[in-house]
Amino acid sequence: LARFLFREDDVYKKISMLSGGERGRLALAILALQGANFLLLDEPTNHLDIPSQEALQEAMAQFSGTILMVSHDRYLVNALATQIWALENGRLRVYSGGYQNYLTVRAQEAEAVKEAAAIERKAKKAAREVQNGRSVSKNEQRKQAKALAQLESTIETTEAKIVQIGNGMQEATEAKSFAKIQTLSEAYASAEAKLEALMAQWEMMHE
Repeated sequence: LARFLFREDDVYKKISMLSGGERGRLALAILALQGANFLLLDEPTNHLDIPSQEALQEAMAQFSGTILMVSHDRYLVNALATQIWALENGRLRVYSGGYQNYLTVRAQEAEAVKEAAAIERKAKKAAREVQNGRSVSKNEQRKQAKALAQLESTIETTEAKIVQIGNGMQEATEAKSFAKIQTLSEAYASAEAKLEALMAQWEMMHE
């Protein structure tokens, strides 16, 4: 019981006297005693006050098995999670690491999409000007050429990154480093998505 934060006189309390957080910890203790090695939890900290949430979180951290939980409590997720499973556009995507790492990856992807969108806007503007018969000044031509060169450089860098990640995945597979494989798989998917967006912009600029 002490492992689940029941100490001193707490061990003599009747169940009817336990708070919500204490009952949650007691349930974990019973499951651990029964030899459970997998927990499925749905919003475990809902309706608990802050001390109870902290106590339950500490008890969950003591659990030696696997925990699969659904939670909107970002503090709990960041403290305990080693993987984030997120439903995105009807598909399940797995992120290695805690909640903070999930936010970092999403921010990097959002920035890549933002860059691609900026390039797309410039390309569309140039295309409209040509279609409208507007003469393009030498300054504008230089800007377009510079934007195209930057785009092609980014494409080359992204392609090289994909090759590098692919090599890393091969090495991790040979070493049976499954955690590293998962991390690299996410990076590979992110880089491929970025390359796809960049190539779409490149094709538009060449139309």
